[in-house]
Amino acid sequence: MEDAVTLLPLLSRNLDVFADRLGAPLNADVLVRRFGSGAFESAIVAIDGMVDVEAINENILKPCMNLPHDAGADVPGEERTAYIVKNAVSILPAKLKDNVDEILADVLSGQCVLLCEGCTLGCVMDVRGFDKRSIGKPEVEHVVLGPHESFTESIRTNITLLRRIVQREELVTEFVRAGGKMKTRCALMYLRGTADEALIARIRARLEGCTYDFALTSGEVEQLLEDSPLSLIPDTIRTERPDRAASFLAEGQIVVLTDGSPAAIGAPATFFHHLHTPDDASMRWQYGTYLRIVRLIGMLIHVFLPGLYLALLRFHQELFSPMLLTSVYETSSRIPIPAYLEALIMTLAFDLINEAGLRAPGTMGNALGIVSGLILGESAVSADIASPLLLIVVAASGLGGFCVPSYALSIGLKIVQLLFLTAGAAGGLYAMALLLLCLLCAACAMNSIGSPLTAPITPPRRANPDFLVRLPMKYQKARAFFANRHDA
Repeated sequence: MEDAVTLLPLLSRNLDVFADRLGAPLNADVLVRRFGSGAFESAIVAIDGMVDVEAINENILKPCMNLPHDAGADVPGEERTAYIVKNAVSILPAKLKDNVDEILADVLSGQCVLLCEGCTLGCVMDVRGFDKRSIGKPEVEHVVLGPHESFTESIRTNITLLRRIVQREELVTEFVRAGGKMKTRCALMYLRGTADEALIARIRARLEGCTYDFALTSGEVEQLLEDSPLSLIPDTIRTERPDRAASFLAEGQIVVLTDGSPAAIGAPATFFHHLHTPDDASMRWQYGTYLRIVRLIGMLIHVFLPGLYLALLRFHQELFSPMLLTSVYETSSRIPIPAYLEALIMTLAFDLINEAGLRAPGTMGNALGIVSGLILGESAVSADIASPLLLIVVAASGLGGFCVPSYALSIGLKIVQLLFLTAGAAGGLYAMALLLLCLLCAACAMNSIGSPLTAPITPPRRANPDFLVRLPMKYQKARAFFANRHDA
């Protein structure tokens, strides 16, 4: 049986098409109910467990079946579904559609479709009733000040959380389906007149043009949006906090929500967005600026300190004080492996402990990280596998990595750290400077949805004074440099 593109005026034929596409009656989850609705016959198609059966019974079936036997007898066939919706159905979200593929996608997402004999239009009604997780606290983006709500896996709940914060008539929600065979429902949210129309069109086109079989999570959707797949710096910013997503909207960014994923994607983004936290806006500007500088220093320590240690030890001993250099050589003389291999092993061991503590279930993770760090560090020094000064360097570098608020950026910086470690061991400070120059040139050439990643510093742009130093609120603007400024 060939798949129909649009509905036919024969109810039995339409039901056969849906049964064939959904695998009924073998597929026990498919619900099909034919019933009399006045002078003609109708049917409902839904997925068991995804819909609220009580809502269907009370708001669709009973009103339709209680219509007089001659109700709708003089209504043309093409208008029967609209007649039922107007005179019997009491479900608010209802849309008339004739495309079979679109209707099937709606049914699979938890909606139901009403079909009428002689009509080529079906009415899709939102009667979702599946279980979902309640609103909880953020698991990753903890704050001292500010709200303690996080997104859930329900896209409708997430949209409501954003609309409760951004109560403006310009807030627009567009639904887009991404993926090939298994489409994922995404929501584009933006402020009409604030967000740039070209950026909106570019994001919409990338989602709709996805040729992969599926893109189920926000991480996979994020990869559809990025301009530089080989970059170590994320092109977009992800958050699990509605208040931070609302700040993205106010700046002119587009927020992308993915059904089934408790995170929002903000695009376009700059490098400085990854150093911001919700606490920065919840406290006075002096405190927020100080904490951002602390995070920046921690990030620099994380990236450069191990490589700088090896560069000074192997090529630039004159920069060490004589007493410190003597102590380093004294401890290093008992270690049977080269300094580079020693630093690489200890750095990877620190990352291994961090990952093990993160993946361990429950409260076991914290204890595992502390005990493993103490045992491995003490044992490595006692067995003359690592020098005490190197352990201090690796530990300080690891603490600096924890200062980076963005988890995705922290992973990329770990790779950059290993690159500088290798450069410092191979060519000293000169090799590290050359590598830094190459990485800075690459970062300056990167874009996020067509917007410069390192702006507003380079290239310089008029921007909100809130990218590194946070000025008082009276100097803050509502929009970022990539927002629409035609009516500003």
